[in-house]
Amino acid sequence: SAVVSQHPSRVICKSGTSVNIECRSLDFQATTMFWYRQLRKQCLMLMATSNEGSKVTYEQGVKKDKFPINHPNLTFSALTVTSAHPEDSSFYICSARDTVPGGDQRPRQELLQLLLHPSRPTEC
Repeated sequence: SAVVSQHPSRVICKSGTSVNIECRSLDFQATTMFWYRQLRKQCLMLMATSNEGSKVTYEQGVKKDKFPINHPNLTFSALTVTSAHPEDSSFYICSARDTVPGGDQRPRQELLQLLLHPSRPTEC
């Protein structure tokens, strides 16, 4: 099976700090990467889809300035939560798909829990 790795796996940071979340496909080339978030007591929501070297497609209501995504090559993508605030506390999940003909095209995913604490020092 294929592996997707996400780093860091958990972040607690001070309000106003930007958080960078990295997603790597370890043993396959991910032509497409998906970024999701799940707010407390809500369903998983697709935020954006990125294809290597192309423009990111954001879902309606997702602000690209708040959540910029970089997908420079077939094994790496990064999501930044800019100026994070308590309302950004969420599970952030990356998923990757290999679209090589004959390959296993099921998305592989990993998640990150982002917790924001207004007065706590940051590891961000």
